[in-house]
Amino acid sequence: MSSWKATIYAGHGSAKMRPDWAGRLAVALLLLLIGIALGAPLLFPDPLTQRLDRALLRPGSSGHLLGTDHLGRDVASRIAHGARSSLMAAIGSATIAFSGGMMLGLLDAAGPKPLRVTLGVLADATLAFPTILLAMTLALVFGRGIGQLSATLGVIYIPVVYRVVRSQARSVTQQDYYRISGALGTGPLGRIVLHLVPHAAPHALVQAAGLAALAIGTEAALSFLGMGAQPPEPSWGLLLSDARRYLGQAPYLSIAPGVAVIAATFSFQYSSDRLAAWIRRYDDG
Repeated sequence: MSSWKATIYAGHGSAKMRPDWAGRLAVALLLLLIGIALGAPLLFPDPLTQRLDRALLRPGSSGHLLGTDHLGRDVASRIAHGARSSLMAAIGSATIAFSGGMMLGLLDAAGPKPLRVTLGVLADATLAFPTILLAMTLALVFGRGIGQLSATLGVIYIPVVYRVVRSQARSVTQQDYYRISGALGTGPLGRIVLHLVPHAAPHALVQAAGLAALAIGTEAALSFLGMGAQPPEPSWGLLLSDARRYLGQAPYLSIAPGVAVIAATFSFQYSSDRLAAWIRRYDDG
C-alpha cells in the first residue's frame, strides 16, 4: 500500500486495515463548523432580533429549528453566529501561539546561553499559572471581548509551542550536518531557515491545533463567567450561561450549545492527533 493511502487507514500488525472514520468525521465537522461560521449572516436570521411573543418555543416550533430563548431569539441562529466567536478565539489564539512560539523557540535554539535561560524562566513562570486564572486576570487588565480574549489566550499558549519548538530545534543543532553547514559558510539565519524551521514547524503546527481545541473550551468557560464575549454578542459560552436559568423550563437551551462546544473541541483535537500521526509516519519513513 502506498504511503498516502496508509495515512487514510488505521491498522496494527497483520490486522485488517480499516478506514479512519473518526478522522474523516473530525475533518468533516471542522469544515462544517467553518462553513456555518462563514455563511451564518446569509443562512440564518439576525441573532439579535427579539420576539417576546415567541419566547421559549420548543425546537421545531414555528420554523425555529432549535427553538427560541427567553427573549424570543432564534437559538439556531445564535449558535451559528456564536461559531464565529468561538472559531475566532480558537484560530486566532492558535495562530498567535504558533507564530510566537516558533520565533522564541528558534531564538532559544540558535541564540546565546543568557537568552536561552531568560526565555526558559519566562516560559516556566507563565506555565506555572492556571490558564483560566491567568486569562481572567489579563481580561480584567486589557478588557473583555473576543478580540482581546484571542490575543490573551494566544500569549498564554506561546510557552507551550515554544517548548516544543525548542526541543525539536535543539535536537537539530546537535546534528553533524548542522555544524557542517555552519563550517561551509552558512550564516545563523540561513541555518535556521534551512534546517531548524522545516524540522520544528510541523510539530509546532500539531501543538497549535491541540491548543485550538483547548481554546474552544476556554472561550466558552470565560464567556460563561462574563470574561469573554459580551452580550448581546452571540457566543456558545453566553448561551450556556443564559440557559442555566431555564434548565427546568427549557433544557434544550443548554443542549445545543453544549453539543457545539463538544463537536468543535473533538474536531480540532482529533485533527491534531491525526496530523501528529502523519508526521511520525513521515519521520519514520
